Amino acid sequence: MVRRPTSRPGFTPGAAVSGTRLRDLGRVPGASASFRRRFENILDEVGRLDDIRIDDLVIVRDKPPVFDDLGDFIGNIVKPNDLTEILGSVITRPDLPKTNQLDFVTTSLMDQLRKNLPDALPKVPIKTGKKGADLPVTTKGLTQLLQLAAVRICEDQASVIWDDGINQLVVHASQIQATLTDGLVRVDIKVEADKLRATMQIPFAVGSEERLTGLVMATTDRPAGNPVVAQVWGEALIALAHGALISASESLAGASGRDVQNQRLIPRALTARRGSLVVESQARFVFKEDLR
Repeated sequence: MVRRPTSRPGFTPGAAVSGTRLRDLGRVPGASASFRRRFENILDEVGRLDDIRIDDLVIVRDKPPVFDDLGDFIGNIVKPNDLTEILGSVITRPDLPKTNQLDFVTTSLMDQLRKNLPDALPKVPIKTGKKGADLPVTTKGLTQLLQLAAVRICEDQASVIWDDGINQLVVHASQIQATLTDGLVRVDIKVEADKLRATMQIPFAVGSEERLTGLVMATTDRPAGNPVVAQVWGEALIALAHGALISASESLAGASGRDVQNQRLIPRALTARRGSLVVESQARFVFKEDLR
């Protein structure tokens, strides 16, 4: 067997494959003396060459590298349904804890993904500041993660009562819904008060395939929905929706791998398109204070 001398200048495997006989490889420019002797030995042993193809003699290593030239992780392309299908089975597990369900779910989710797609997540620590895996979820998957995140923010309560001393509002954290379109994540929160039931909508402009924004996002000054609720509780509802989105992204990225400091990975960008959201993970940067 002859291995492709990829490090030798002047060697063009493509030209050799397209109709060049084995004997022509011995005249490839840049081939070393030992390289030529090996071909001479093969020629002596093989004899007739008419039916021999170069593909049978050259071993092509077509397995992609784990990291690219910049040190960013390259893995199998994970499809949104790959994560969402696992997520649905994890959430219904009988051993789901009563508190802090979000991290339990994302950790179990990534453990199962590693079994299903061994090359989808990094197997070694990610270098400082470098990219980890891309983690896409469908609208349904994001909704489930947001609900877990919102419940955690509300101290593991499915519904809570907000009271500012004058007004009260029932907020149903476990019923949060997500809607995904190009560059936009909309979070819907169901609320109740005296003789009032409403769904408040908080849109977040995030990154898209045409416009990368990292974790920078923008929203309106008030949620859409009931104007009285928006006026009194608008800032608090926006904070809940934003906190749930960030918390879900952090938990998902953190469960996907570790950096060289043995810290959980963090999200570096959110990219939305119709029906799915991609959370890009990365290793933390190290600051001087961290080294003391």
